[in-house]
Formats: sequence, structure tokens, C-alpha cells
Amino acid sequence: MTTKKYADYIEKQTRAIYNIMLEPIFGEFIIHLNAKKIGVLYQNECYLLLTDKGKELLPHAKVCRPYKNPPGEKDFILVEDTDNKELLCSLFKATYKELYAWQDLFYDISYIFSFNRGFMDDIERLYDSYVVLLSYSWENGFLKERPIDTKGRIIKFEFLRRDLTSEGEKCFFPFSQKFISYTDRTQKIPSDKLINKWLNEVSNK
Repeated sequence: MTTKKYADYIEKQTRAIYNIMLEPIFGEFIIHLNAKKIGVLYQNECYLLLTDKGKELLPHAKVCRPYKNPPGEKDFILVEDTDNKELLCSLFKATYKELYAWQDLFYDISYIFSFNRGFMDDIERLYDSYVVLLSYSWENGFLKERPIDTKGRIIKFEFLRRDLTSEGEKCFFPFSQKFISYTDRTQKIPSDKLINKWLNEVSNK
């Protein structure tokens, strides 16, 4: 059984992480981050689901099954040094990122058109600019699937992390921010020369 005192201690140690929750169950606690299970508190010890990054951060951690796991559940690593707040927070975030971050919503442009639905001129200008943004993102290998059809129509408005290539993970967001801030400010589509300058900047960071 895990005491409430120990659970409160772990909660305090990881307070710097947004959206952590400890769910009490049968005298123990499930650790949730962004509503996803990343570990358990079991008999006053902290266990995180086994990940490559977790083992990298804790190379000597014991890999184990503290209880009879449900079918298909991963092994755990035992986190013994829970006094180290920075390490503990890094482990929690790394575990979540490796197991679930690929599912996260990364970018959603559909709300732009809903927000501006009363301004048809703005919607047409925005649509045209996003066609250019997404076309360049696809052509430069930031997206795994083509977001524009052969007639230049947007066919994908929401992007999860799993929609991005490894290069896209690094470049898609900063490139789109440069593009959008420019088009918002000038209300015109940037030139090819300016777009290529931004692409070089984000690729070389």
C-alpha cells in the first residue's frame, strides 16, 4: 500500500510539470500526465513505464514488474532517487514524450477559418496563404503526407506530431510562425526569396 504522505511528496516533487495527476486505486496510485498513464506508485516506491529515454537517464535502474501487469502492459523501471526534483521531472516528461507525444495535436488551422467566417475577403486571403505555407512544408520534407491536392486545395487542416517527419519536428513550427507573422502583418503572401531565407534559417538552427 502507498501512503497519502508519499503520494503528496511525489506530487510536490513534480509540481513543475503541468497536468500531472495521481489517481488512487486499490491502495496504490496511477501516475497520469496529460491523462495518459506513465507509471505507478506502488508500496511507497515510484515506477515509470519502461522507455529508451528512461533507461538512458537511469542506466542502472531496475527493470521490473511491481505487480501482475495487465496483458500487453510494458515493464517498469524503479526510480529510487526521488529526492532529485530535476531528474524526476525529466523522467516523467521523457516517459510521456516517448510513449504518447506522437499522438499530440501539433497544429490546427481549421479554427482560423471558423474565427474569420464573417469576413470572406480575409478567409480567401488566409486560405491562399495557407496553401503556400503547406505546399512549401510538404516540398521541404516537413510533412509525411501531402496536405494539398493536385488542384491546390487544402485536404488536411489538423496535424498531429505523427504527421511530421523528423525534420518537420524541428522546422515546421518555427517556419510556420515566421510565415504567419509576416502574412498577418503585411496581409500578403511572402516572396519565394523570403520563404527560402526562412527555410534556411530554421533548417540550420
